[in-house]
Amino acid sequence: MNEYDSQRMAQVLQQDYRLTIAPEEADVILINTCSIRKKPENKVYSLVGRYKCLKDKKPDLIIGVGGCVAQQEGQRILERMPYVDLVFGPQAIHRLPRMLEDLSRNKTARICATPMEKDFEIPSIKGPLPDSSMVRTFVTIMQGCDNFCTYCIVPFVRGRETSRPPGAILEEIRRVVSEGIKEVTLLGQNVNSYGKKNKEFPDFAELLRLADRIDGLRRLRFTTSHPKDLSESLINCFGQLETLCEHLHLPVQSGSSRVLKRMNRRYDRTGYLTKVERLRKACPDISLTTDLIVGFPGESERDFQDTLSLLKIVEYDQIFAFKYSPRPGTRAAEFEDQIDEEEKSRRLAEVLDLQREIGSKRFKALENTVQEVLIESADQTGLKGRTRGNHVVHLKGNKNLVGKLVMIRIDKAGSHSLQGSIIPNHALQLPNK
Repeated sequence: MNEYDSQRMAQVLQQDYRLTIAPEEADVILINTCSIRKKPENKVYSLVGRYKCLKDKKPDLIIGVGGCVAQQEGQRILERMPYVDLVFGPQAIHRLPRMLEDLSRNKTARICATPMEKDFEIPSIKGPLPDSSMVRTFVTIMQGCDNFCTYCIVPFVRGRETSRPPGAILEEIRRVVSEGIKEVTLLGQNVNSYGKKNKEFPDFAELLRLADRIDGLRRLRFTTSHPKDLSESLINCFGQLETLCEHLHLPVQSGSSRVLKRMNRRYDRTGYLTKVERLRKACPDISLTTDLIVGFPGESERDFQDTLSLLKIVEYDQIFAFKYSPRPGTRAAEFEDQIDEEEKSRRLAEVLDLQREIGSKRFKALENTVQEVLIESADQTGLKGRTRGNHVVHLKGNKNLVGKLVMIRIDKAGSHSLQGSIIPNHALQLPNK
């Protein structure tokens, strides 16, 4: 979501500014931020502080802080860092050109644009992609969240759940495909609940079916899914839709039903495992990834062992595991039975060690198989692509293959990526739908 928001910032500003990779050349520096955990929030202040010396040398330089930390902290950022000119939340991205114009005219002005609109409508942003070499991109279908998991700050910094009109979504997909994009990932805090507030909108499964029909689109993905809203019709899309890749990110957060209840996740261990079973029945080759939180307040050793056992049962290809981090305004931050940092670290290390074994086994099983790979980039070391199951593949080949779908034989599996070689007559010729 943050990567997509950064792309939107570049798009709305490209009529007046061009991107530079050198901060010292910039007239405007925008820092997009995440507040889902404490660690990335801390990084914000360190990064912004490093740009102060540039402001000292170039007083007209505009420094802006956007995203979720900006939404969370608002005016406090301007008070803490007087060299920051602009603070703006996720809902204010489309207003960037006007705000920067105001700052350029009034050198002493400072702007804090962090209103939270109750009935926010996600604006469509026109204009070409900021990087013409892109082969995959994101398209947002909704913003905000109504779930209020007890650990999660998203509803407080992104607002309540708002779905984007299907026509605008499909129009954006067609536009990026016309610019050469081969793979689109649909984005939302909980894509599975898309359209539930508007009876005129299709549900998420039907939206996928509409997107699948777009000429020229080769691959379709989505993230993030909430298990409680994973419907049977959505499960059946896997294996049925030509473009929908055989990969699903399905955050479980904990393997303990007791902890899941305290998290307000509104599903239990049995229900989650049942949906995993249905997914693998509908699409035997599906690759599953997940998010995990260890050391949630009140998590007992037995609860933790439930998480380890769930990892062994599901056998995810990859996981994203984190120590619980209290976030301001959330219910869990007020729970009295917090786990100490040393114990959190022990549990995280044990989870990562177990997943390393499971992931290695899953990746090893791909050796000597043939995979369809979308080549995403090239550098001095070779090509990098991605399988339909979302596995990164490194291989040798001509840089002209970037943006092409090729058939690859997997020669060797690493812990987080694969090595492969191109099968002769490699380029896939896929007809438009």
